[in-house]
Amino acid sequence: MPITRRRNLPATVLLLLASAAAAGPGGPPVTAGDEDVFKLESREAPVARVDQPGGGERAGFDSQNMTLLAWLSLSDLPTGSTSGNDCWGYVSPSGREYAIVGLEKGFAFVEVTDPANPVIVAGITGPSSLWHDVKVIGSYAYGVSEGGAGIQVMDMTNIDAGTVTLVKNKTQQGHSSTHNIVSNPDSGYLYLCGANIQNGGLVAVSTANPSDPTIVGAWGQMYVHDAQVVSYTSGPYAGREIAFCLSGFSGGYSQTGLRIVDVTDKGNMFTIATVSWAGARYSHQGWLSEDRKYLYVDDELDEGDSVGVTTSRVFDVEDLTNPVFKGTFTTNLPAIDHNQYVHNGRIYQSNYRSGLRVFDASNPISPVEIAHFDTYPSDDAAQFNGTWSNYPFFPSGTIIISDIERGLFVVRLDGVSVSLVTPPTKLDPNTPTPITAEFVESFGTFDHGTVELNYSLDGGASQAVAMADLGSGFFRADLPGANCFQTYDYFVSATTDSGSVITSDTVHALVAGDQIIAVDYDGETAGGWTVGDTGDGATTGIWNRTDPVATDAQPGDDVSSDGVNCWVTDGRGGAVGDYDVDGGKTTLKTPVFDLSSMSDPLVGVWVWYSNDKGADPNNDTFRIDFSANGGSTWVNAKTLGPADEFSGGGWYYHEIRVADKVTPGANFRARFVAEDAASGSIVEAAVDEFSIFEYDCNGCQADFNGDGSVNTQDVLSFLNAWVAADGSADINGDGSVNTQDVIAYLNLWTAGC
Repeated sequence: MPITRRRNLPATVLLLLASAAAAGPGGPPVTAGDEDVFKLESREAPVARVDQPGGGERAGFDSQNMTLLAWLSLSDLPTGSTSGNDCWGYVSPSGREYAIVGLEKGFAFVEVTDPANPVIVAGITGPSSLWHDVKVIGSYAYGVSEGGAGIQVMDMTNIDAGTVTLVKNKTQQGHSSTHNIVSNPDSGYLYLCGANIQNGGLVAVSTANPSDPTIVGAWGQMYVHDAQVVSYTSGPYAGREIAFCLSGFSGGYSQTGLRIVDVTDKGNMFTIATVSWAGARYSHQGWLSEDRKYLYVDDELDEGDSVGVTTSRVFDVEDLTNPVFKGTFTTNLPAIDHNQYVHNGRIYQSNYRSGLRVFDASNPISPVEIAHFDTYPSDDAAQFNGTWSNYPFFPSGTIIISDIERGLFVVRLDGVSVSLVTPPTKLDPNTPTPITAEFVESFGTFDHGTVELNYSLDGGASQAVAMADLGSGFFRADLPGANCFQTYDYFVSATTDSGSVITSDTVHALVAGDQIIAVDYDGETAGGWTVGDTGDGATTGIWNRTDPVATDAQPGDDVSSDGVNCWVTDGRGGAVGDYDVDGGKTTLKTPVFDLSSMSDPLVGVWVWYSNDKGADPNNDTFRIDFSANGGSTWVNAKTLGPADEFSGGGWYYHEIRVADKVTPGANFRARFVAEDAASGSIVEAAVDEFSIFEYDCNGCQADFNGDGSVNTQDVLSFLNAWVAADGSADINGDGSVNTQDVIAYLNLWTAGC
């Protein structure tokens, strides 16, 4: 049964599509532009770049066999744009490499010769539009947009000197707006796709005079969304220029599929063959294998409709007159496939919310995914956010990714991945901590002698220590002991045999003893918690302690595995927005707690907050406030929203040091405020597993029995725990109690405290 993606299209767009469909084949083009409305519907706010110490600008992006080298967010790039789109690349005669990034208000030129240190060279402004596309022939870049301006001709002759010049915005023969532009450097021709002329078909443009591109012919039988155009130099098609057009009538929707067109004679282009596929929804983009035997095609609107996971088609096009469907390949994720390119036997596929996916095409009709870098961390849903395109053709092996909300990413394909094995985030005071890393060689190798544990203490200078090879891809080294409440940032690195450096994620760890818990509240009873405060005005979505019913905005369970209830704003099910917070704020308050005997208390709490849905999302906040006087006055301890990583729902743990906000004393109190301040927003919140605790910094792991001295009684206590396989005997923190823990403990015991 088909899976139907829910879309609430504007009435004007529905009428436009209906009228175009009624016109039938050969009817007027859909001037709103094929799939454009769906991108507009999914549009999100730009996301700023996040730097993390030690491991580069990693910022939580999921990846396998790929390394992030640099990230420039939209705010870093020129033209003041709030969305990104296409990208392409250019190599100057000197061998320096440049990324060309399409932006809402034009194009950015960024040197990536040193991929870890990109340099912005120039920005060329253009008409404001979500859609800009660019290609290169010679030393000129040619940009188009659905916002108009015809062809933007950009001279890169002096790019090494830091200059890119807009020569002209070339309009001709009624041409102004374009969806895509295609280049065939072998023939010297550009091809416009989805332009406002020639029925939105394939329009040939000569670059014989590179500064003055001229329209010389068209294949205008139907709308062409995108194409690849190549010149054949051998075989039965030698001397012919062939276009593989992803096309259809009525703006690409009707009879959508692949048309193979002979464009050799620009005044007499003709169709060689036509083919489609089962469940076709919108023929979007395709790219040939390097031997030109196969064409890989993506359908942009089938995911979440006729198919449930990313599905790309493979056609045998060795005989251009008889293309044959050979099968499909997938990431097994629900995301939409968008732009894909083939280079050195691999397919590089930009798939919106699941990021860049790389496939080994050794078996050309059954490619296998070998690597990925996901620029959209939240989810892999079939929506139009995240990566738009990529460019994998730089001679250096550097790859660029353009992202709608996040700008430009510079990455590398490694073939080797490294991850930390159960990395600790809390370290015992004055005790060395073993760190274990695992390396996996998928299609590359690394130098075992270069594996290092890199660490920084309290944000200081980075240091490195060689890691011991344990065999089977595992390596281990110790973080030195440190004082209580110091912090470590650490990661593992190694050099691949290709000369690149790969790193694990960076882990932030606190040096502290065991938790001493003063308050441990799980929401299963009222426990003295109260609802309501001065100024509350919410009419629905009032705090309620219950077993919540799942909706798209609120949780369906409390956060614990052994509990049932939590505090939630109403908690009933129904449609999203039926019982959310409306009309003001609702307040949940804890009882008063006496913290006067605690030296340095912390509050830990699990919180759910959703505000990214509705007609006017991401305008509200959820606040955690502290009071030192029982609630007479309040100080804000943490605010979630209006638009951050927490605002899309999901249980998140927050830990706040009380002394950073108020003076700990005998009348401490906390409150949680969910507020609906903007009409049209959906506000849901929940709170569970509230605790107040402090860390014991007086302990010493070698003093196993805790009597204040290190002696033989500690050895006996440890051995008793070890024989019983008690978790306290897992000294090296690898998750199991074995002989390695005996060795680790004896080393600690010898060192003393």
